[in-house]
Amino acid sequence: MEKATIQGDSELLLSLLYNLLDNAVKALDKGEQSFMLMKGVCLKGFYEIKVVDNGRGIPEEEISRITEAFYMVDKSRSRKEGGAGIGMALCQKIIQLHNGTLVVESKLGEGTVIKVTFPRQENHVKGGRAAHGR
Repeated sequence: MEKATIQGDSELLLSLLYNLLDNAVKALDKGEQSFMLMKGVCLKGFYEIKVVDNGRGIPEEEISRITEAFYMVDKSRSRKEGGAGIGMALCQKIIQLHNGTLVVESKLGEGTVIKVTFPRQENHVKGGRAAHGR
């Protein structure tokens, strides 16, 4: 994770990250080849957080629905794991409250990439080099 400052509510942002990571873990088949990655990068004027997994994936026709309240892609598995179908709806609301964007890319049987992008202030120091906040 590159260091940067995102203006917002730290509790809500932590809840967002927890939900995204929890969803990725739940999507994994617990084998040796399973992986999950969270990466943060500074882009010009933005900070992008990616959560990547090689889990079950989401059917293409259902990707647009995952932020609907109480919608679950795999209803039987989600209920067993304690899900109620509100996690991604809350994530979407937190992202909107922080003027961010959410992009979901997924292939069934291959995994999912969640990209969340937030605006950030770019700090400049002498010599024109950008300084990253904490």
